[in-house]
Amino acid sequence: MKKLLVLLLLLYPLTALAETYQWTDERGTVNFADDLGQVPKKYRKKARRLGQEDAAPRIIEGGTAEPAKAKGEDAQGSKKVYGGKDEAVWRREFLQADFNLKNAESDLATLKGRLSDTSRMTRSDYLTIQNSIKYAEDRVQAQQKRLDQLRDTADRLGVPPEFRQ
Repeated sequence: MKKLLVLLLLLYPLTALAETYQWTDERGTVNFADDLGQVPKKYRKKARRLGQEDAAPRIIEGGTAEPAKAKGEDAQGSKKVYGGKDEAVWRREFLQADFNLKNAESDLATLKGRLSDTSRMTRSDYLTIQNSIKYAEDRVQAQQKRLDQLRDTADRLGVPPEFRQ
């Protein structure tokens, strides 16, 4: 029984490697799901797994012109681009960075909560949780650094604050 518990504790950090999928519906709303099965069937082909950078930009051909000026376009009707990224890309990056940070902080809080009652824990269990906490703290720091770098880049490129929500 103890070996099983130790094995589960060692595998616990692997759950943080879950995939997140993103897609945009017909209204232009950006949606997220933890599993491709949660993405509606009509959007699965367009769903993108986050955390992977595309090697080359996708080219969409055969698009139709919109009758009205879309949000984020300037007076000539072209989209404003900051550092090669438009509003949707900046919003998505900030949403993903914030999501990753909150997820890492939640995992850390869960692990620290497990140490509240050590009376029924073996030394091995305790040490395993301590190591998992160190790993989770590193993840939180890395995600915070990623978000800070994204903010610095956005500041440098003049990205409007409303794109960062």
